[in-house]
Amino acid sequence: MRPTPAEVARTLVRGRLPGALRFEDGLAVTGVQHAADRLGRPLLLVPAGEELATRLRGRETPRVALAVDDVPPRFGAPSLGRVRVVGDLHPVPEAEISDAVLEYAESVADPDLFDVGDGIALHRLVPARVTLNRGGVIDSIDLDAYAAAEPDPLQECEEDLLADLAHHHLPQLADYLSRLLGEAAAFADGPPQAMRLDRYGLVVDLGEHSAAHGRSRWVRLEFARAVTGQHDLAHLMHPILCARRCGGRE
Repeated sequence: MRPTPAEVARTLVRGRLPGALRFEDGLAVTGVQHAADRLGRPLLLVPAGEELATRLRGRETPRVALAVDDVPPRFGAPSLGRVRVVGDLHPVPEAEISDAVLEYAESVADPDLFDVGDGIALHRLVPARVTLNRGGVIDSIDLDAYAAAEPDPLQECEEDLLADLAHHHLPQLADYLSRLLGEAAAFADGPPQAMRLDRYGLVVDLGEHSAAHGRSRWVRLEFARAVTGQHDLAHLMHPILCARRCGGRE
């Protein structure tokens, strides 16, 4: 199983990556501080005196587009693409601010949240259209599916987990793949590299010369089930990482 387009979109919008906001008239603001609530609606922090606050002055509910590009955790790793959320931007009503701040903090613990209502305003983007662009192919995402999806629980620690695999577990990964692919020979470009990680599995790079050996460069190793977090991942990875030490038992 792979992440659905809705899950990828929710992961990118979550707030771990920088976003760019474009108004209907073409004006753009980069480096927007944002997160998302439990339904995936982007929440934007608007500090008084900064560019976004200036752009919003005199615009009650402007139509905007928030775009967030994936930043792969390793050089050469495949990108998840770009998500674009289009909709009307509303100030969060005063009665809902406390809940909105808590939901923002669950995604991103931004210290500026302490100043919401005192020099910093909080706005909510209500999605009218959500698209995901992956390699030039654009998926239009059903809004109900988008609201129901959950961001990937491993996004925050993906880079660290991949670095740990690269520094400490390459022999185990190579051994597992050799048995899985039915080949005992060494990989053409050196040990295989884990390049992406999500709740459903790993994307492994077998090397750019793998096609000469009749193999696809990219291999996806899927977990037995979706993981719920970093500790759960350790249990599912155990058969791969311990197979060598345990005499090949899985």
